[in-house]
Amino acid sequence: MGKPRILIVDDELGPREALRMILRDEYDVVTTESGRKALKYLDDGEFDMVILDIRMPDINGIDLLAEVKKKAPETEVVMITAYASVDTATNALRRGALDYLIKPFDCSSVKEVVEKGLERRNKTTAVRNRLNELQIVNDSLRGEIERAYNSIQKHYLETVRSLIAAVDAKDSYTKGHQERVAMFSMILGKELGLPSRGQELLQQAAILHDIGKIGVPEHILRKPASLTPEEFNVIKQHPVIGAEIISPVAFLKDAVPIVLHHHEKFDGTGYPDGIMGLQIPYGARIIAVADAVDAMLSHRPYVPARTVEQVRKQLQLCSGTQFDPEIAAVALKIDLPSRRIDMTFF
Repeated sequence: MGKPRILIVDDELGPREALRMILRDEYDVVTTESGRKALKYLDDGEFDMVILDIRMPDINGIDLLAEVKKKAPETEVVMITAYASVDTATNALRRGALDYLIKPFDCSSVKEVVEKGLERRNKTTAVRNRLNELQIVNDSLRGEIERAYNSIQKHYLETVRSLIAAVDAKDSYTKGHQERVAMFSMILGKELGLPSRGQELLQQAAILHDIGKIGVPEHILRKPASLTPEEFNVIKQHPVIGAEIISPVAFLKDAVPIVLHHHEKFDGTGYPDGIMGLQIPYGARIIAVADAVDAMLSHRPYVPARTVEQVRKQLQLCSGTQFDPEIAAVALKIDLPSRRIDMTFF
């Protein structure tokens, strides 16, 4: 590593040479009589320190100080003055100068100021280098985190697809139901002004809302006639089963109460817990409306599909009893499809 470089700027030869003689043995010293030449030197190479006169004919020292700091912020600057002016020194220090030297120079004072400046310069450089190292590490970690997150999301989506396929295989009459409910729930969520995190959570819960049907016997799911009370009691367990299935998954923990309560009714007559009104998670209230709309638009062996007008009348009729009236009102403003639409949500 070479000697520290110091640029001395003074229009007077005597002070310029005096400083050069004091510093030449320990430092690589360059001198110039002009502020403009000094700026050219700074353009052509890096200096650890600039020592410049406050009074020069082409560019005054304060303006030159500002230019030096603009070109090389980490370069330390020491001012030279023939007067012990407190105002001048204060102004220079305020603009970024390290210190000032008074003519005529005292050899020990010059060396002390230079050593102090170079020590500060080294510390600044060390901090900058450390920050650069940390930035590189941070960028690397961010990349690893993104890759890990993408991997988790990929496995999550693959698992969800498998679970949905398992439900569809058991209950062919409702094939695509979870995806359609998720899609309509997202439309409702956006219309209701859910924040991005709320929409993400609603999407997760909606696509998984009927996952508990995996635990319901197929002969009940596929029964082509009305269910007996006993069979309906078995069906009523699917929200509980669904919540139990997803509860071990850490990033789905906030979706658990939504899945558990998506069959609750606003008046408290739903299941599994019979909670009512605002006790029901907001996402569950949204899914309840989307779930009912898709069910009414879907054809089943024992229940023919309803028309859009019939669905709208049912939303109005059940607003405040089965459905949250705010959500029902928003659903009524949305153009419903004339029939159920098979779509792939993922």
